[in-house]
Amino acid sequence: MAVTINATAGDASANSYITLAEADAFVDAMVLSTDANKWSSGNIDSRNRALTAATQRLDRERFLGARATDTQALQWPRTGVRKPDTYVNTYATGFPFRISDDYFTDTEIPDQVKRAQIELAVYLHSNVDGISLGGLEDFKNVKIGSLDVTPDKSGAVGADRIPPMVERYLTGLRISGPGNIAIKRS
Repeated sequence: MAVTINATAGDASANSYITLAEADAFVDAMVLSTDANKWSSGNIDSRNRALTAATQRLDRERFLGARATDTQALQWPRTGVRKPDTYVNTYATGFPFRISDDYFTDTEIPDQVKRAQIELAVYLHSNVDGISLGGLEDFKNVKIGSLDVTPDKSGAVGADRIPPMVERYLTGLRISGPGNIAIKRS
């Protein structure tokens, strides 16, 4: 059965933050890469599946704020989330001030979330085996000289990780993650 995209913000049956047309336009503007070429040559159903899979993975993140409604299917739109980088430094006073329009609205999906979804969808579409990062997250140890590093055969370490580019897009929108530091009091 073919997958149909519903990118209506706040809808109870939404399964994507962006439409296929929006994703295609973004990919067309990307620097040419093997992944972008595979995306463009893929059929509509495979690209829709990649978009919904990327949405499902992003929705497992813990975002700031709260869902805008109880009936929406996806994590976004959210209420009470401040837009990253909304402080402006004024040289006249020397103090930063708040821009009055510095929170996401209850119907707004941040561009960072949309771009993260597109990047992850293109990645998943090109890597049919799923997310497989080639970094040190897949190792218990690596031996270099007297340093001994052992691979982690369980697959648990990097099993739910997302590519670093996707991580960067989510900086400032999540409760925890590489871009945010959790502080615990003892």
